Amino acid sequence: MQRHLAPVAVLAVLAGVAGCGSVDSPTAPATTSAAGSAPTSGLGTPFAFTDAPTGAKVGTITFTEVALAPADCVTDLGPGRVALAVRARIESIGTSRMSRPDQWLLSTVDRAGITQRTEHAILTDDCFDTFTYSASPKPGTTVEGWSVVQALPDIVALQFVPLVQDESAPMDAPRFVTPAPAKVAIPLATAPAPATVTGTAPSTAAPSAAAATSEPVPESTTAVTTTVPAPKKTAPAVGVACTPPGNDYATAADGSTLKCTKAGGPSAKWVQSVPLLGTRTPGAPCEVGSGVATSPNGEEMLCLGEGPDTNVWTVVN
Repeated sequence: MQRHLAPVAVLAVLAGVAGCGSVDSPTAPATTSAAGSAPTSGLGTPFAFTDAPTGAKVGTITFTEVALAPADCVTDLGPGRVALAVRARIESIGTSRMSRPDQWLLSTVDRAGITQRTEHAILTDDCFDTFTYSASPKPGTTVEGWSVVQALPDIVALQFVPLVQDESAPMDAPRFVTPAPAKVAIPLATAPAPATVTGTAPSTAAPSAAAATSEPVPESTTAVTTTVPAPKKTAPAVGVACTPPGNDYATAADGSTLKCTKAGGPSAKWVQSVPLLGTRTPGAPCEVGSGVATSPNGEEMLCLGEGPDTNVWTVVN
């Protein structure tokens, strides 16, 4: 299942807090952490979240870097959109699990002060090493990694809506924390700059006058880092070879959903799939055959059950 670009949010949970439209001025001073407020600060500032009803600490997030990934790093980049790479450090406290930024939780703010939603992005294999991603941290742990989304240009700030799950709740009755603050804004001092995909090239020694002498010249053992453009990738299609995990799902040229799997052979290839519906809550009612979904933790789920009243989203082990 594609997880670094994959979705870790629940639409119903976000309905009352995300939204589009104006946000607090990205250049305004930091505000308090009251529920519903949108504190503002720059990169490198940790934002702490609490459980609004109890005041208990549930996690922190620190946005450390923002850049534009090469267009070739994302398959099916939408017209007029850029590949926005956001690096963040996330800590989950107690029994809570903070979700990492994705297209449901992360939006941008343009110069007019309008919040713009981001869209799902699928990284190509060549860019995984540069934009290493991480899953949502388990309770009591901290992770750091990249999230890559499709966004509109002219970005002056980010907006993040936290999604926090209480992992002490039973799976058949999941509980999502009401976080305070409900969202945070991160103004950017400068517009995101283009990033490049880097690799390590073999070391080569330049000819020198010493080479003509009888004394041997020690061979250099220092690695030389070069910048190489990300190669263009062919569009995913049924029967074409692929590399799981990481890009398990893709969209074909005709708009249909494809899955990268080894089913029917020793090597992985793209096959036709039911639609990828996004994030759903484990145990929530569903319609069998409607598609495949992911849990807030990025786990693949199918709709399973024995009848209309018992069909629920179930994590695939």
